[in-house]
Amino acid sequence: MNHPSPPWQQPVAAAEQTVAAAAPPAPDLTPSRPVYDGRLGELYAIYLRHVVLMLLTLGWSRFWGRTRLRRYLWSHFAILGDRFEYRGRGRELLIGFLLALVLIAAWGGLLWLVWIYVFHEKPVASFGAFDIFSLSVALIGFPLAYVGHYAGLRYRLSRTRWRGIRLWLVGSAWSYGGSATLLTFLNLCTAQLLTPVVSVNLARPRIANVRLGTLPFAFAGSAGDIYGRYIGYYFLNIMAWVIALVVVFAAIGGTVSELGVEADDIGDLLAHPDARTIVIAIAIAIGAYILFGLLILPLRCWWQAYLFRYLVSRSRAGNVLFATAISTRQMWGFMVLNYLIVLLTLGLGWPWVMHRTLRLIANELWVYGAPDGAAIAQPTNRGPGFGEGLLDLFDVTGV
Repeated sequence: MNHPSPPWQQPVAAAEQTVAAAAPPAPDLTPSRPVYDGRLGELYAIYLRHVVLMLLTLGWSRFWGRTRLRRYLWSHFAILGDRFEYRGRGRELLIGFLLALVLIAAWGGLLWLVWIYVFHEKPVASFGAFDIFSLSVALIGFPLAYVGHYAGLRYRLSRTRWRGIRLWLVGSAWSYGGSATLLTFLNLCTAQLLTPVVSVNLARPRIANVRLGTLPFAFAGSAGDIYGRYIGYYFLNIMAWVIALVVVFAAIGGTVSELGVEADDIGDLLAHPDARTIVIAIAIAIGAYILFGLLILPLRCWWQAYLFRYLVSRSRAGNVLFATAISTRQMWGFMVLNYLIVLLTLGLGWPWVMHRTLRLIANELWVYGAPDGAAIAQPTNRGPGFGEGLLDLFDVTGV
C-alpha cells in the first residue's frame, strides 16, 4: 500500500516483550472500508427539486434543500456496517444566515457612523462610503471565511450521529480563523515555503478537536515529516513554470518570425489594439493558461495525494486507525474532473461531484479496528443552535 505508515504502530523492544505479554490483549485491528450505496438518479431528484424551489422562492429555500441533500448522503454512507444520520434543520441554517447578515449590517452601520462623525464624509477624496464598506467587507471576509469553515464543521458534526452517538467539535472558531489567517499571510510572504506548516497546523484542530460522544480523536502529524517531499515538489513546480514560459515565448517568437512581423509592428499593435489583436491576445492567453495547467496540475495532484495520505495515516479515534492509498491519478480525477463537471454544467453537476467524492472515500479509505461502544457516552454539549451563517456569506461551496 502506497502511503506513509502510521506512527501508532511502533515495534516492541525485546526488553519490553515480557511486560507486553502480561498486558491486556492488543485491540482488534481488522481492516474494513466504508460503504456508500447512494444512487445518482435519486440524488439528482432531490437536487432538481431543490433548484426549482430555489427559483420559486428567490433562493430562500436553499437551507431546507441543503438539509434534504445532507440527510440523503449521510444516510447512504456507513462505517462498520452502521449508517450516519443527519439531524440538522433548514431553519437552523436560516437563522445562522440571518445572524451573519445582522453582523455585516452592524459593521456597515459602524463604518457609516465613523464616516459621518469622525471623517466628516471626506476620509479619501476618491472613495465613497460604499467603496470603504465594500473594501472592508472584502478584507474581513478573508479571516471570517476561516471562522465560518470551523463553525460550519462544528454545526455539521453536532447534527451528525453514528450508532446513536452524536459527534461534536471543541475549540474556538475565532481562534482557528485568526491562526489560519496569520499562517496564510506568512506563507504568502515566504513564497509558499511554509505550506507544510500551514497544512499540518490547520489540519490539527479540525481532527484533534473532533469527538464521537466522549471518544476523542487524535492527530500525530508534524510538518517536519513532509518538508522533504514538499521541497522536491516546490522546485519541480518552479522548473515546470520555467519550461512552460520558455515554450510559450518560443512559440510566440516562432509565430511572429514566420509572419514577418517586426518588433516595432508589435509595439504599434499593443499601443493601438484593434478587435483582431484583442482576439489573438486572448487566444494566446488561453493557450498559455492551458499549457501551464497541463504542466502544473499533475505535480499538484501528486503533492495533494501524498498530503492526504499523510494526514489520514496520522489520525486516529481511540484504538481505531485510518489509512488510504489514494494515488496521483485518483487525485487528478477528484480535483480536475470534479472542477470540469461543475464548470461545464454551470453548477448543475454538483450532485455528480458529491456522488463521485463519497464513492472515492468509500473505495480508498481503510478503517482498522472498531471503537469500544461500552466506553463511549453521549456528550453533554448539544452544539450550536444555528449553523453556517458566515460560511454562507463568505464561502458558498458544496453541501
